[in-house]
Amino acid sequence: MTRMSGHGCPRRSFWAAGLTVVACAATSLGCASWRPGGTTQQVAETPVPSPGVRQVSFEDTEPPGAEVDPVEVEKKSWWQSLGGSSVERSIRESTGKVVQDKARAKRLYAEGETLYEQGMKAPVDQRDAALHKAADNFKLAGKYYVESDLEENALMYAAECYYFLDEYPDAVEMYGKLIKKYPNTKYLDQVGNRRFKLARYWVEKYSQNPSQPLIPNLTDEQTPLFDRFGNAIKLYDMIRLDDPTGKLADDATLAAANANFKQGKYEAADRFYTDLRQNFPSSEHQFIAHYLGMFCKLKMYQGPSYDGQSLDEAGKLAERMERQFPDRVVEHREAIDAAKKEVRAKQAERLWHLATFFEGRQQYGGARFYYHQVIKDFPNSNMADAARERIAEIADRPDHPKQYAKWLIDIVDYDEDKDMPKIAPEDPTPRTANAQNQ
Repeated sequence: MTRMSGHGCPRRSFWAAGLTVVACAATSLGCASWRPGGTTQQVAETPVPSPGVRQVSFEDTEPPGAEVDPVEVEKKSWWQSLGGSSVERSIRESTGKVVQDKARAKRLYAEGETLYEQGMKAPVDQRDAALHKAADNFKLAGKYYVESDLEENALMYAAECYYFLDEYPDAVEMYGKLIKKYPNTKYLDQVGNRRFKLARYWVEKYSQNPSQPLIPNLTDEQTPLFDRFGNAIKLYDMIRLDDPTGKLADDATLAAANANFKQGKYEAADRFYTDLRQNFPSSEHQFIAHYLGMFCKLKMYQGPSYDGQSLDEAGKLAERMERQFPDRVVEHREAIDAAKKEVRAKQAERLWHLATFFEGRQQYGGARFYYHQVIKDFPNSNMADAARERIAEIADRPDHPKQYAKWLIDIVDYDEDKDMPKIAPEDPTPRTANAQNQ
């Protein structure tokens, strides 16, 4: 993606040719509405360059962390860029088939740092060109010196350029490349922080203006092209998966669960709440995972005609909360008691529904079983009294209805193997012994 120099209004080059009218309308809106913080919460503040990304010499004989002197950005005239070697190099760089060149990598990296510093010191509406060029330099530097500290730092720097350009999907892509290439990178915590802020920002944007996953976003370069909400949840998930023992892993799990719960995606929310309860036992969010998980399971229950597992699990979570978090339960006693009553009522309703179902089919044995279950589980309820009355009413009824036209049922359920001749069991006596007896 590219941004028009000197303007905050984004455009996606992929769609620009066919969407001129949309691009013109976007340009007329001005820059303030396109940056997070123009009308909503700001994600990327104007920073002092982060100490987590610093100049490094990358000389084998020098210790890591040594400073590199700033350099002047290499400028080439237009006729120099048309030379044969330059064209060949451009083709190789665009395809990624470059010949490893440590000296060129260091030069590109140093230029990128200079451009980065210039861009970060410039006003927000003037930093675009420098940061875009810096990002290109960092990406090329990494290609010329792979499997090195330089490449690791270059990937991080490129991601940061896109982050402060407010081109968040490109930033997320570069963070992902960094983690994929260097899973134990020294920037793991910083990447987690960036991802968390971006995921939260995308969820907020989606909440303000929900959109269908398959409708493309052609106007806002801060959010993904498709499925803003789904990509936000994916970011939360990547935090947990890439750094499961990190300080943000349980926070990201809870945030993903809560975001799904607020959108009514209860099954997805339940998976995250369950994961938080099982895989982060020492998390400070354990009570919330139990409390909201209980309501999530109540919401998942679809009625007496469907499976009642989520209903039973909601009741178990309520019991577990009272044992493990007695102090917190006191704060939410009214809501928890109401939820427990709802669970009990729905469980009784489910048993009654099953009993009447079997009674309607004249399978009175099954009906009596579930009426007795109602009396056993809910002895002091009005439903238990009604169950006793129904048991007395059907006391003389057979367990199963009378079978009419049994001959027809026998034909339909005929067992083809019933009259098949049986194969005699194999004689365990050795064949040679049989021959001798003959």
